[in-house]
Parts: sequence; structure tokens; C-alpha cells
Amino acid sequence: MAKITARKRSDSEKPKALRRQGWVPGVVYGPHLPSTPIAVEYKVLERLVAEITRSTRIELEYDGERHFVFIKELQRDPITDRFLHVDFYAPEPGQIMSLDVPIRLVGTPAGVKAGGILEHIHEEIPVEGPLEAIPPYIEVDISDLGLDEALLVKDLPLPEGLRPLLPEDEAVVNILPPKVLVTEEAEEEAAEAPEAPAEEAAPPEEEGES
Repeated sequence: MAKITARKRSDSEKPKALRRQGWVPGVVYGPHLPSTPIAVEYKVLERLVAEITRSTRIELEYDGERHFVFIKELQRDPITDRFLHVDFYAPEPGQIMSLDVPIRLVGTPAGVKAGGILEHIHEEIPVEGPLEAIPPYIEVDISDLGLDEALLVKDLPLPEGLRPLLPEDEAVVNILPPKVLVTEEAEEEAAEAPEAPAEEAAPPEEEGES
């Protein structure tokens, strides 16, 4: 579990002034927690974001309080990409939540070693379950996937109590045949196809007498 330390901020502290001083204004809230303005050191938040996913549970401490939170929203400057504001959401223990969890693939598929192409269709998957069951990512070994084989949603090793919000038979990863083979097959099919008869050219029209 990731950890981060912040501090409460007063109404007199303006967001622009905080940013100039190296802080990111934010807020933490939840069903059992009234909205509380906070500030996080920019470098601290930067390190945290580099280490987590959007489904990582975070231990947030400020002014003697401790809450388990998720990053609900992270606003960035559209030009500089610097953090402008962060929202932390503190769910109740056992609360059922819906989040997108990243898929982390491990291993090189046998089909790729045979010349196939890996198609990663869903890099993250929407899931629903109790707070404690939601992982920062779902790791799955795809070493045994051969050509023309797929990893389906039902094949994912989800923690107990977690259910996917996609159809069970939907593909997460496909191993496609090599492009060269596909091209050769298409060329062979085109060569075997009967040629369409050429249209006869219409005879030229005779010019009438003037």
C-alpha cells in the first residue's frame, strides 16, 4: 500500500500562491468524511503518481488523521502537464466500488515466439467489489498463449469478491497470425479467384453528315 503525507489548508491560502510555493491544492472526502481542503508537496505527489495506478489504495495522513483513499481526480495543466489539483476519495470499509484496474502481462507468448503478433485489447478492466478486494493491478502470465489464441475476461485471476464488468467471453489479449502469412494467404486467394470477363469496348459512334 502506498503512503502520502499532506496538511490541511485554510480558506485564506490561495491555490495559485500554493503552487508557486511548491504545493498542490487538493481535497479529501468520502461517505464518512466531510470535504476537507488539503495541500500536498508537489515532489511528494509526483513520486506517488509515478509508483501507483488509479486503483491503488493509498494511506493518507494529515494533521494527526489517517484515511485510506484513492485518487479520484488529478487535474493537470494542459500545456505544462504540471499538477494543478488532486481529489482523494475515502470510501467506507467494505464499501462496494467500481474501478478500472490495469492488466499487467507477464511472459512472452508461445505464439509471439512463433512469429505471431500480440494484440492487447484491454489494458485495464472495469471491476466491482469491496474496497479491500480491489488490487492496484491484475497480473497474468500469457506465456502459454499460442497462435490464434486469446486470453478472455473469464481467464483473469481476479481476487475473491471481485467481479468483472465486461462479458466473460470478451478477449483481453489476442495472438494474431504473422502479417506475412496473412498477406501470402490473401495473395493466394486472389490468384485462385476467377478473373472477371473484360467488358467489350463499345464501337465508336459514326459522325453524322453535316
